Amino acid sequence: MKQITIEGISVTVTYKKIRSMNLYVRTPDGEVHVSVPNRTSDRMVRQFVTSHLPWIVHQRQNIQARCVPQQYVTGETVMVFGVPHTLTVQDGRTKRTCGVYKDGNQLVMTAMPESTTEERKALLCKWQRTQLQDVAAVLLHQWAPRLQVEVKEWHIRRMRTKWGTCNYRAHRIWLSLALAEQPMDCVEYVVVHELLHLLVPNHSKAFWSLMEQYIPDWKQRRTRLNQPQNK
Repeated sequence: MKQITIEGISVTVTYKKIRSMNLYVRTPDGEVHVSVPNRTSDRMVRQFVTSHLPWIVHQRQNIQARCVPQQYVTGETVMVFGVPHTLTVQDGRTKRTCGVYKDGNQLVMTAMPESTTEERKALLCKWQRTQLQDVAAVLLHQWAPRLQVEVKEWHIRRMRTKWGTCNYRAHRIWLSLALAEQPMDCVEYVVVHELLHLLVPNHSKAFWSLMEQYIPDWKQRRTRLNQPQNK
């Protein structure tokens, strides 16, 4: 892995055992990442990134426009598995009564009147974690037997640049908390992706063949997942 700068844009280059180059612009900071086959020359990497500069600039502008820091106040929009919900914040009398619940297309948050933005964020994250745990548990129960794999452990945590990760030796899977905001079919894509790594630990042709077999539209789901939508 190394950093290069093209037209004033910092690009993280990761060398992998893959056949083609892949370009990503990550939320929430607009970080540019490119994965390339091992032994790809610097010239080829620069040509590839340069040819996609208009797209990179467009994606970063979208991210900047959409990734306005939330204040967790009444009227803001919160995505719940790809569906927009309006946040309503009401005052709580004690910390024990604070929390979040869903009412139709509204999210109702009870928070102490003097609560900070970070404290309200923590309330939402706690609720999102519970929702994602329920959804992930169902998906893992459905897909693990179908793929004939065993998951010994799975957890949810905050991740900056990944939607999920898998330790195939320990049969352990981690899912990003941010998936609680993404459409259900995208969550399913990530779960199946990580489960398949228990069969094929890398992103070889064999891995993508399995993905094609089980999730034929995985490319479309991945594209949606990596767009700065629902943010």
